[in-house]
Amino acid sequence: MGRKIEMKKISDTTKCQVTFSKRRSSLIKKANEIAVCCHADVALIAFSPSRRITLYPNIDGVGDILQRYANLKANQRFEY
Repeated sequence: MGRKIEMKKISDTTKCQVTFSKRRSSLIKKANEIAVCCHADVALIAFSPSRRITLYPNIDGVGDILQRYANLKANQRFEY
């Protein structure tokens, strides 16, 4: 089993950026696994602490997925 890490905000900006950079690839990998295994359309948008953007669309583009979301009726957007 993995070790348990206490979840808390990282106050040191350098450590925060390093942690984001390390975890970003794992997050993208998980988004890809969900897309492939579940045949889901996935869009990931992440802003780093230094305000750089990371985009992961598993189809043509993040904009296409966001447009589909925007076209949903309000009561359909949060159905689980």
